[in-house]
Amino acid sequence: MPTPDPSPQATAITALARALRAEALGCRQRRVLLISGEVGWCERQALAVLVALPGLATTWLSARASPPQSEPLSAARKLLGGELALLVYDAHGGFDPDAFGAATGALVGGGLLLLLTPSPADWSALTDPQTARLTPWPHPPQPGGRFIARLARELASDPALVHIDQSQPPAHWPRLDTPAPAPAPPPAPDAEGAASADQARAIAAVLRVARGRAHRPLVLSAHRGRGKSAALGIAARRLLAEAEDYRILVTAPNRGAAATLLGHAGSHPGFDFVAPADLLDRHPAADLVLVDEAAAIPAPLLERLLHRYPRLVFAATVHGYEGTGRGFALRFRDALDRLTPGWRLERLEQPIRWAAHDPLETLGFRALLLDAAIPAIDPPTSATLADITCERLDRDTLAADETTLAALFGLLVQAHYQTRPADLRMLLDGPGVRVYACRLAGRVVATLIASAEGGIDDPALRAAIFEGRRRPRGHLLPQTLSAHAGLAEAPALRALRVVRIATHPALRRHGLGTRLLTTLQDAARAEGLDLIGTSFGATPELLAFWRGQGWRLAQVGTSRNAASGEHAVVLLSASSTAGAHLTQRAERRLGERIGTLLAGPLRMLDPEVAGALLAALPPAPSAPLDEVAAELRAFATAHRTLESSLAPLAGAVRARLAEALRAERIEPREAALLIACVLQMRPPTRLAAYSGDAGREALLTRLRDITTRLLGELIDSP
Repeated sequence: MPTPDPSPQATAITALARALRAEALGCRQRRVLLISGEVGWCERQALAVLVALPGLATTWLSARASPPQSEPLSAARKLLGGELALLVYDAHGGFDPDAFGAATGALVGGGLLLLLTPSPADWSALTDPQTARLTPWPHPPQPGGRFIARLARELASDPALVHIDQSQPPAHWPRLDTPAPAPAPPPAPDAEGAASADQARAIAAVLRVARGRAHRPLVLSAHRGRGKSAALGIAARRLLAEAEDYRILVTAPNRGAAATLLGHAGSHPGFDFVAPADLLDRHPAADLVLVDEAAAIPAPLLERLLHRYPRLVFAATVHGYEGTGRGFALRFRDALDRLTPGWRLERLEQPIRWAAHDPLETLGFRALLLDAAIPAIDPPTSATLADITCERLDRDTLAADETTLAALFGLLVQAHYQTRPADLRMLLDGPGVRVYACRLAGRVVATLIASAEGGIDDPALRAAIFEGRRRPRGHLLPQTLSAHAGLAEAPALRALRVVRIATHPALRRHGLGTRLLTTLQDAARAEGLDLIGTSFGATPELLAFWRGQGWRLAQVGTSRNAASGEHAVVLLSASSTAGAHLTQRAERRLGERIGTLLAGPLRMLDPEVAGALLAALPPAPSAPLDEVAAELRAFATAHRTLESSLAPLAGAVRARLAEALRAERIEPREAALLIACVLQMRPPTRLAAYSGDAGREALLTRLRDITTRLLGELIDSP
């Protein structure tokens, strides 16, 4: 194990670290000390600093398992809700943007970050083990590349960062000659526990939701470190203290994301954490539901919460590695306006964990593009739309063009709820990744990110994928189609997967997504590729968009994401004869299996999503019309039981429901009721949300009425 360095270099560095720590304490900001050079030398200097600053809450993150007190980069997530005074981030074992963003958020005002890196001149050319996560099989880990080169530039240009390089003699190192001010105390909480005026307003707003009129949800929006989660916890503690039988439920993408809220609220019999999917499945009773890190939960799931619970508070981080609050606000505002027009927004601007104008926060925003913004544009006209061009971007040029890169990443941030700093690295350095963009007057207004997959020639590996024994990294489409859809030949085909697609909000529904996909399809055909595909969490809106592009539904996942509650789907567009053959087989096989899936593993799938899946598949063959019509008529107009009619009803739904919806003979909510009852076999007690009626007789009356109209579709159709 390396020991602290007793050399004059180490003495100078520890003196500098003490001065930076004192300066940070004096202004309640964080400070950054960058130590670059050989790995052993950097480690010895950092150990010397730890000895010189004893007794601090310290974490050392490294992928190298050295020194012994270091923790793996994955431990950064555990720091959520915690507080650090000293953080050592060793980038010699690789740089993980998500871990860096999470860990630095735990560093409080007065804290010091020691960032250990290779020499800036060499860093981007060295192999970075952390690139293994974005490198598809069979490629080895890659050099740091464009992302690290850009990061090194950002670090070099940061005026507040202090840099010590091994190659420079101590006489050339920076010095802090200004005496540090006396340590500034953290803001004292008021009598209610609030540490800022913003936080006090937020607590009061939460209490108004709990005590005021129902169906007036609150949205708390803030950067990290502003105390929004603590405000939820403080308000919860007060409400629980006022009434023993009060019931509050907390949900978040995972329990760790709500650690601060849970800690401030304390334990209470009426207070519990429930995962988002469980909250919707089980629908436990609650007087108030608090949704922390709501930006990392898909808007459709949050919209379902608005239907279920009358008193809700959503807290969203504006910029964060967990997900982005700006995209959340754009996507969710329409649902709030439509369903709960009395909702309120409360912004927390004043930092609590550190003082305003914190240099490390500014560095994080710039280096990881957490504050990437979309350009402001005027409402489009036919002339401006005609001037839009689409092209594939050169990634070397993109990495050097900060304006274009920030605009492009800003589009991804506002469009996708879980865009993270790691996505920036994937975009710049992922092997096989290609970036397309639409430009208006030189500005990026839409983008598409795609990655190359498939082309696996090894028959033994293809067999292992089909049998579920191998899952080669970076080949999501071929692996899913082979192991889950039963298409053993899929890994051999060469494919492009659409990873992200995003359009400026002012230009949506003007065909830019279609233009990007057409550009990608033209490139795939020109290059002799077989398939283009995509995978996403199924919602009726997304399925409608991709089906509108002519893409075919190929696979539905039987398990769902724990945070989103959505089932992944795969859609395909063929670009070769072999690709067309596989696409047709996939669609046909899924059509044959969808009835079994809906009655089994997809039994709890949202019936409206199930309806969208059925509409995307070819109609199933039906029994002879005279037999089906007679049985359905007996159920619809006489006294034939539902149980005796389930089989013909299921056949009719599979054969004609999509057409009935398109002809507006049946409304989407009625279709959802039919699907839930006759395909998913849900008991009547679980159908109230779709029937709107209480009791079995009322349910049967509604089903008979819907069946009458479905019968008309059967008789009128050829």
